[in-house]
Order: sequence, then C-alpha cells, then structure tokens
Amino acid sequence: MKPAERRRAILDLLETQGEKTVEELARLFGVSQVTIRNDLADLEARGLVQRTYGGAVPARKALFNPSFEEKKRHRLEAKRAIALRALKEIREGDTLILDAGSTTLVLASLLKHRFRKVFVLTNSIPAALELQESGLEVLVLGGGMRYHSLALIGPATVRTLSWYRADKAFLGATGVDLKGYSTPNPLEAETKRAMLEAAGKAYVLADASKLDRPTLARFATLKEATLITDAEADPRLLATYRDAGGEVLLADASLTGEDKALLGGSVPLRAGKGG
Repeated sequence: MKPAERRRAILDLLETQGEKTVEELARLFGVSQVTIRNDLADLEARGLVQRTYGGAVPARKALFNPSFEEKKRHRLEAKRAIALRALKEIREGDTLILDAGSTTLVLASLLKHRFRKVFVLTNSIPAALELQESGLEVLVLGGGMRYHSLALIGPATVRTLSWYRADKAFLGATGVDLKGYSTPNPLEAETKRAMLEAAGKAYVLADASKLDRPTLARFATLKEATLITDAEADPRLLATYRDAGGEVLLADASLTGEDKALLGGSVPLRAGKGG
C-alpha cells in the first residue's frame, strides 16, 4: 500500500472508530510505528487529525479531552518538576487562584505541605478535595462541571471571580504558541481569562508536549502570563517566546532530596518557605 493510500485508510478508520493508538495502527497496516507516526504527522499538518498521547483522533473530535485520569499519568515527572518550580513563586499569606488541571493538582498537593497561611480559590473539584484537610482556607468557585476535567466553568464561575482579587493565578493550558495560551473548550477559555484578570500575576503551567501546539480557544497572549515549563522544552522554541515578549521559567531537570521528600509529603511545614 502506498503512503497516500495508507493515510486515507487511517483517516477513514479514525472517522469510523474514533481514537486509535500508534501501536494499533502499526499492527493493522503491517508497518512500523515510526511509519505510522510519520503518517499521523502528515495528517496533522493538513489539519485532518489531532494527535493524542500515544495515538490520534479525527480533527472534528479534538474538542474532547483525554480522561482526567489519563492526563494525570501523562508526563507525571515533568508535571512534578513544573509544580515545584511554581511553588517558588508563592509566599506565605498569598491569595491564590488555582485552575483545574493535572499539573495544578500536583501544585495543590504541594501547597498543603509547604504553607500555613495561603488562601486558595479554585474551580477544580480534585484540587479542593486534595486541600480539604490541609488547614488552608479554600473557596470553591461555582459553575457547570466538565465531566473529563472535573472543572467548574462558565458564566457563574466568571461572575464569582469578578468579586475577588488574588495575588497570583496558576493556570493550565492545552496549547502554547507564539499567539499565546489556548484550550479546546471556549467556556473553559472564558473562565481562565477571568482568572487571569482577577490576579495580580498569572502563571501558565504547561509541559513541553503542549508547546507549539495551539488549540481552539485562546485565553491569553504570551505577554499576559509567565510560562512555567519543563527542561525537555526546545530551547530555540522558548527563545522565540521570549523574543515575542513572553516570560519563561524553566523547571529543574533533576529533583533534590528535599524535592523528593516534598513530593512524598514528608517535608514539615516551615513558615515563609516557598521562594
């Protein structure tokens, strides 16, 4: 089968059966996984498919995110490193807005081991549950719940955010490019925008797999928020973001002993620790 014929067949298969992994496609078409990755890269470049972790879906289904549990597992070490870097930007006594997402959930788990007096506003049900026994003050923002991310979003969330002012907001993003930060869901983008506007300073936590991959709805330009990403990010790409006026913070490539202890929840609280 010629490459063009195989790619048409892959697209037909995705349209009829939904998401397929690289491994499945390689087996079905009797070619290597490298060949399938090249096929998917070509289809993605033409706007016909959306790459997912380990596979692809047709572009028309790109609005639907992977399940939250799958997202939590994907690039977990990078997310931990990013959350540790974000922790350095927080001070005792800060009021924080914490967005819904797998990386911000890791940050929530670190907050309860590092601080005594931060106030957290969040639209994330998992983050609220993570913080419920921390002793920290937590306000859960209302709104409609997204099934996949367990995020509260929409007009009610935006309206509630207009009543508050925070020191810092930590947001997730599905895509980052030279035009800014984006997410597949327009209501989610509207909510993230309201979070950014309610905070004195905003940070976007996005691992290297999100870079140079714009999605449907943009919620901020590069200049409006500081990107925190991991050490696997392409330095040349980060340089273009900086040249465009964006601020970029890079997570450490390796974890210290204290970092590992903190991730394990064994580091005692120390007033003022955190940067």
